[in-house]
Amino acid sequence: MYYTQYDSPVGPLALLSDGDALTGLSFGPSTEPKTALPLFDDAFAWLDAYFSGRDPGPTPPLLPSGTAFQRRVWGELLTVSFSETASYGEIAKAVDCRSARAVGQAVHRNPIALMIPCHRIVGADGSLTGFAGGLDVKRRLLVLEESRMRLLFTMDAKNYEPGGRAFSRPSARAIVIENGRVAMVYSRKFQHFKFPGGGIEPGETREAALLRETREEGGLVLDPTTVRPYGFVHRIERGDLEPIFLQDNFYFLADAAAVVPQELDGYEAEEGYTLRWVEPREAIEQNKALTTVYQRKHHTMLLREAMVLERLVVEGLV
Repeated sequence: MYYTQYDSPVGPLALLSDGDALTGLSFGPSTEPKTALPLFDDAFAWLDAYFSGRDPGPTPPLLPSGTAFQRRVWGELLTVSFSETASYGEIAKAVDCRSARAVGQAVHRNPIALMIPCHRIVGADGSLTGFAGGLDVKRRLLVLEESRMRLLFTMDAKNYEPGGRAFSRPSARAIVIENGRVAMVYSRKFQHFKFPGGGIEPGETREAALLRETREEGGLVLDPTTVRPYGFVHRIERGDLEPIFLQDNFYFLADAAAVVPQELDGYEAEEGYTLRWVEPREAIEQNKALTTVYQRKHHTMLLREAMVLERLVVEGLV
């Protein structure tokens, strides 16, 4: 057998092959010496495309080992397309099985994660159920597919009880670059920088929230025809009022069409939010210096914005 490891945004993935097909893909590091194999090159290319937020298309050859029933279930999983989901009941009906529980057990024993997409199988009510990589990883994968945006990185405080009730508050943020400078909202009170944007309201699209929040908070009117996805950052930690706080921060590149007066709410006005065009290094250094000063809430945001700015620099976008 042949082994290798792929380092993904959700952690290391161990790959196993008989030389002709993939026989295993699991969450966690490979414990065997890595082997060079053309098949692994194909698998890495597939995973690169997947984690960039694109439908990677057909998989490399797969050879999962299991019972005839398990292989029928896994074959049906392959029909669930990128960015779609199916319930255990729907899979059971498709394989002519009266027991959704038996299907669930077969799904759980899937030896080739991601490529045989067991993460796309959800409860009858759409709820997330057991997954070998953990429910938070399952959620990140589904968000990546639904948004068609790459996962930039995850900020996991690991200070919560797994399985607890979670509250989710997604946000949309604008990356506007002109002449090597980035449009940032500066807090006069706390002296930190953040990308303009804010929370996505129920029933509101990410793009609509982006246009609204960037105009209100930053006084920037974006040209909607220039809005394009950049990536998202996943945050999970213990909440102030709930056991788990989840936040997916969706970043979009865009061009500014106009600058207008800000429409700040109470706390934004109190913090003295103002729009500034800054060189990335200035904002990175300022935010990182302040992470040792402020409590958890501000610390996470300051570090997140600094890390996104660093990514823009590394990728040559600014």
